[in-house]
Amino acid sequence: MNAHILTSLVFLLAGACHAQEERQMPDPQAAAPRPDDNGYVAEDPQLAALVGRPAPAMTLRTVDGGALDLTSLYGTQPVYLKLWATYCIPCRVQMPGFEKLYENYGDRMKVVAVNAGFGDDAAKVRAFVARAGMRMPVAIDDGSLGAWLHMEATPLHLLIGRDGRITYAGHQDGAPLNAAIRKLVAEATAAGPVASARVETVPALRPGDAVPALMLRDADDRPMPLTAGAAPNGRAILFTASWCESYLAETEPANAAQCRKAREQAGAEAKKGGRDWTVVVAHLWTTPDAINRFRAGFDGPVRMGFDRDGLAFRRFGISHFPAVALITPDGRLEKIVSPAGG
Repeated sequence: MNAHILTSLVFLLAGACHAQEERQMPDPQAAAPRPDDNGYVAEDPQLAALVGRPAPAMTLRTVDGGALDLTSLYGTQPVYLKLWATYCIPCRVQMPGFEKLYENYGDRMKVVAVNAGFGDDAAKVRAFVARAGMRMPVAIDDGSLGAWLHMEATPLHLLIGRDGRITYAGHQDGAPLNAAIRKLVAEATAAGPVASARVETVPALRPGDAVPALMLRDADDRPMPLTAGAAPNGRAILFTASWCESYLAETEPANAAQCRKAREQAGAEAKKGGRDWTVVVAHLWTTPDAINRFRAGFDGPVRMGFDRDGLAFRRFGISHFPAVALITPDGRLEKIVSPAGG
């Protein structure tokens, strides 16, 4: 990638952080979403496997820059963690009900709104919290908690008993969640040790670090190494989401436009030759069919892989998309170009 193209791409991506559209919060009296509504999210049957497991033990960053040790919450009261994103339409639809639950149970249950940390930053989260009138504590995940939960979509509700074990996990709000909360707050204080399970975190690469071997999945769910073969001109890795251009067109149109332009630029640069291009697609809200459709939009020889466990995004420290990691011919991280700067 020559200096002119790189400068253009830096300008292109940096523009994403300056033009986020404010949206009105949904009417809390609106009818519950139907399966064909944008505000609907289907339940994931795999979440049932979390019930009975020790609760996650990790420290989250709070929206005001502090630290929240999750284990400090366990033992005396039940705990309700809700993972969400500012641009997630079902999250927005559920937010008035979430605030109401905090109002009703906040004195008997510890409630934390945990932003998923994907496509958001502290400034965006603070602005959303102010517009939505959220009063409960707010923290931001770095992707580690979501990976530990095998989260594939937001919102995600997680209830934890006084014994430190998960009692409920699901995407939808409403009657089942409300019943689980009522049951949980009515239970007696647990006797004996409080359970928890450590959540592994990974350090983000810094410029000059050697890029480790990371495994993606292709559209047919076959293993695909992030880097393969020689790259005498270096590599460029575009981190993005298959739904960025379509889904964010409503909630964040400026960012959707940046995703489109980054896709077009990556395809054009790959077609010219030079750096080897790989596209890493986020695992959230993504299916193999979506990846195949997304691939058809690239006009150039790019490799494309699905970051099933989110490890590639976390290892490169990518929380904003689109973002491009530039790799030197000897396999070291040169720099990351993202809306957050760089």
